[in-house]
Amino acid sequence: MRACNTKCLQSRVDPQIGYSQKLYGQGRSLQAACRSTPQTLADARSSGVASTSGRSLSVKEKLEVLDKAKERRLEALTQDGLNPYKGGAPGIVDVRLYQSAVESQKRMSAKLAEANAHLSYVERRIEEANKDLQDAAAFLKKVAMEFGTTSRQVESTAAAVRFGVDKEDAVAKLVKLCERLEALEATVQAQRTSFAKRVPKRVPVAWVGVASEVKLMGNFDGWTRGFELSAASIDSDGVIRTFEADVPLLPGRYRVKFQVDGGWRLASDWPTENDELGETNSILVVQ
Repeated sequence: MRACNTKCLQSRVDPQIGYSQKLYGQGRSLQAACRSTPQTLADARSSGVASTSGRSLSVKEKLEVLDKAKERRLEALTQDGLNPYKGGAPGIVDVRLYQSAVESQKRMSAKLAEANAHLSYVERRIEEANKDLQDAAAFLKKVAMEFGTTSRQVESTAAAVRFGVDKEDAVAKLVKLCERLEALEATVQAQRTSFAKRVPKRVPVAWVGVASEVKLMGNFDGWTRGFELSAASIDSDGVIRTFEADVPLLPGRYRVKFQVDGGWRLASDWPTENDELGETNSILVVQ
């Protein structure tokens, strides 16, 4: 074994086989190769070098022995299980890391698409709210002008009645004033009804069952974010929970579903309807 170590050290500094210096530090692989060196020496002696019994090996013969030892080491290192770069374990790790990165990218892409869709919905709602504010401001301006005109007409009618200059003219002014006030009241009431359709209403929603997370999803926001329901109480059996929320929704008719722990559920006591894709949804009407 001492001779084997000497040969290995010689091969480490031999410029003709300098790349074996990298293999020298490979632990078990190099030890296996070194253990094969005595067998190589025995083979070399039995194949021709043995004819030189009684004298030491020449330099050429020693080089031949080293070459054969080098070949044996390379064969040992290229066997399955000895070469750490051929066993395939790093490749398996790389594949797993790649698959994990792909799955993570898919999840992030899905969340990004959901966030973009919800952002588009919020932008549309902001635009609608701005338009509603502009319409309200314009209407209030008209109402203020109408009140100014009506106020002046009231003063004129009051003066005619007080001083009694012309009773018929005073009566005509009173009739005209009443008609104007009725028209103003009707206009304000119609505008109030129109604005009421643009104001969200608090709709109580509840779902009872076994779950840890419940959301109300629907086309009210493009099926993007929904509203999360909270479990305010636990029923007597300690398993069934009641999830509730006051959901702000505009008056209208919506297709909705409950998302219970990632799965879709229909409301048991709500009417249902199939959409264009054949999916069954619950119907929620907000008045």
